[in-house]
Amino acid sequence: MAVIAMGLTVFNACKKDELKSPSDEGIAKTSKADVYLENDYLVVKNFEAVDSLKKTLQNKSLEDQSRWENQLGLKSAKIFRAQASDKLAGYTNQQQAETYAKELVKEGYFSMKDSSMCYPFCNYLWDCIMNKNGVIKIGDVLYCFQKDAQISIIDGKGKTLNQFLNNPKSCDTALVKVYTYPKLKSTTPTNYGQVGSNTMYSAGGGVRWSMSLIYNAYTDTRVDAWGNQFTVQIGLTYYLYFHEEKKGVFGWRDSGDIFRHENRGYNLGGNYDPYMLDYCPSIINMNQDSYYYQVNTTSAANVYYTVAYWLFNGALSPYPSSYPGTAPRINYFSWTGITDYMSTTPLNLTIN
Repeated sequence: MAVIAMGLTVFNACKKDELKSPSDEGIAKTSKADVYLENDYLVVKNFEAVDSLKKTLQNKSLEDQSRWENQLGLKSAKIFRAQASDKLAGYTNQQQAETYAKELVKEGYFSMKDSSMCYPFCNYLWDCIMNKNGVIKIGDVLYCFQKDAQISIIDGKGKTLNQFLNNPKSCDTALVKVYTYPKLKSTTPTNYGQVGSNTMYSAGGGVRWSMSLIYNAYTDTRVDAWGNQFTVQIGLTYYLYFHEEKKGVFGWRDSGDIFRHENRGYNLGGNYDPYMLDYCPSIINMNQDSYYYQVNTTSAANVYYTVAYWLFNGALSPYPSSYPGTAPRINYFSWTGITDYMSTTPLNLTIN
């Protein structure tokens, strides 16, 4: 979702093939120079450290996430939502539940449309490292993410962010940059989000499962003629997102389970790119393996699994605004999963 604000327009995580996720012990001992708490949000050294943290934490159980957060004094969006979900499910009085749900609506964590928990920002991949307001500081820039925009505070001060949120016109435009997200569901590289999804319900309707194919930027560092480093997009990363919920007295609540997946096959790319005057390279994987692989070793309500990386065909300018990028067509995508709860019933997601 984000890149460094100066000259960049979309928030995304740095992706490098050689980047390794640290162990849990490594995260627990991370030095203050890499990650620490400032006010109620994390300060992370750079995007490489952000990506490493995110990949390690995003599929961890709530218990593991809480233990790590307690060492820093953080309450992430992931933990806030989970605790709010449990609190809402604990009400036996309908009026009390509705009152609390309305409070969560104001916070951006509940949708009255389908009576379910949600987030006040777009990309769920970042819930484990952002605070409940979608705020994180990377390097010297403070970011605040909302449903339809990214706010970048160049001076990195929480005071400047609060001033902007309370009265945008009072802020120096040199210190605050706002990038809006086009509301498009496509594979255009500058519009990250969901490509396709499927939702299944149990026989009695008390449990539901959501599977989605979502995508984010795949980036790398480039150096200009003056030796300045820029984070630029070099492709797309596709994720499989799985979410389980149970119906409560008032609305849906997150539910932990063990999720296993089976790679059925996908075919990306092959379409003509008018900017490069060439055809996009294809990524084809039609492995019909019948064995189910467990994503993680602990139960989790939200699961992310990296499906594939897709790289642009051609050289990139160090200034991303001058390169619109290419968009691989999804010719075919099919994935199957099961859970312990529904071990005999597959959960299917097929996109053409």
